[in-house]
Amino acid sequence: MRGVWVSVPSLVTPGRSAPPPRPRSDSTPRPRVPTGQREISSWLARWFPRDPAKPVVAQKTPIRLELVAGKTYRWCVCGRSKKQPFCDGSHFFQRTGLSPLKFKAQETRTVALCTCKATRRPPYCDGTHKSEQVQRAEVGSPL
Repeated sequence: MRGVWVSVPSLVTPGRSAPPPRPRSDSTPRPRVPTGQREISSWLARWFPRDPAKPVVAQKTPIRLELVAGKTYRWCVCGRSKKQPFCDGSHFFQRTGLSPLKFKAQETRTVALCTCKATRRPPYCDGTHKSEQVQRAEVGSPL
């Protein structure tokens, strides 16, 4: 039916105020969220933390391998993968808040991929693993 208006009863009866807000089950106050940011529910915050974990040193030497032209790779950023230097999803299950670096090889060639996770040219090794800071760090610990 075109042009027919139907009235919908309001949720608040005239003369009565809206019900009071329900009290929270826990007594801890909610932290105030700065303007412009939305609060993340507790279960989402566990899986997607606001402050990502620091990457850990997977190895102290790069891995040399041949990349195939046109193939897409996912380089492990967090250092927790068992398939170094590539991602195996450990960042998700360990709730690091980090994501792998997806890149496509432009040409078939042998490259050195970083495993100390401190390179300034990810995913490629730039020699940072030779620094004193990386050499002093334990494998599996953040820099």
